[in-house]
Amino acid sequence: MSSSLPPHARSPAAAGLTQAAQAGDFALQVCSACHTVQYPPRDVCGHCLHDDLPWQTVANHGVVVASSTLHHSNEPYFQDQLPWRIGTVHLDCGPVVIAHLKDALQTGDPTQLRLELDAANVGVLVAYAPSLHQG
Repeated sequence: MSSSLPPHARSPAAAGLTQAAQAGDFALQVCSACHTVQYPPRDVCGHCLHDDLPWQTVANHGVVVASSTLHHSNEPYFQDQLPWRIGTVHLDCGPVVIAHLKDALQTGDPTQLRLELDAANVGVLVAYAPSLHQG
């Protein structure tokens, strides 16, 4: 049985990812007290526990820390999309994020991330080789 939409359950704090993707922006939460960039989205700062975390445009470049290719998924949507490449990216602005990997990115490669809307109209992080996708 296949589903035409990817899983789309997200926390209320993660709604900002979708709003930024809809606006064509790369924004993450930034603590107004200590200025730590937050990922994953949360209700209080992971560094100082302050609860004012506005969404702000941040630098979208980083380095692939680890990569993997999924050959199996229990989610019906992804079963039709396999193999699916994912990885962790250490952003220059601080956090390590989980992203869909494009352009044959490998561990150690520089990358540029974008927030894009998936088939369920939910914001997801996608990493590209910076020389192939400027902007």
